[in-house]
Amino acid sequence: MSEENKIGRREAIKEIAAGVGAVSSLPVLNNISRAEGHSHHVAAPLVTEAGASRAPSFFDKHQYATVTELASLIIPTDETPGAKEAKVNEYIDMIVGESGHDVKKIYLDGLAWLDKTSVERHNKKFVDLTNNEQVAILTEISQIKNPTPENEVQAKFFRAIKDITIDGFYTSKIGIEELGYIGNTVLDEFPGCTHPEHQS
Repeated sequence: MSEENKIGRREAIKEIAAGVGAVSSLPVLNNISRAEGHSHHVAAPLVTEAGASRAPSFFDKHQYATVTELASLIIPTDETPGAKEAKVNEYIDMIVGESGHDVKKIYLDGLAWLDKTSVERHNKKFVDLTNNEQVAILTEISQIKNPTPENEVQAKFFRAIKDITIDGFYTSKIGIEELGYIGNTVLDEFPGCTHPEHQS
């Protein structure tokens, strides 16, 4: 992927996280790049990047590896840290584990569909596919505009994993720093209004 495309993807994701509609030509974000109707998990950083990786509490080992791979494909590591460094996989495991049955079902059904499709097409599970093979499947399901009973599972799953990956990244320390948010700060002085008509 070219440097221009890497930056384009990161900027598109940043705009989505900020609640601004963004249109990206990049395949994995294609057709799902508007934030309308999406409810973000707004919170302080829930996963710290330092320290050893935490074992999953909801997903099994293979599902967790697949979630980790998916997050890294959606927000890859390039000239800046990505989902892997922000440990977005831990965030996803925690949020899904604390969610209701319907949400859990979206992820479990979607992961099962992903492996089934990967085996049917390439005789390997998703995590064992080449990067191009993985991206081809994700690109295909990202372009589903009007889900039907035949593709509803994968459409719901892709939207869910994309949204939660963005949420996890931009509520991590790494993501917050990338957005340039510095929190509440104390000003050394307050200059007041600088409009000439308001000067005494």
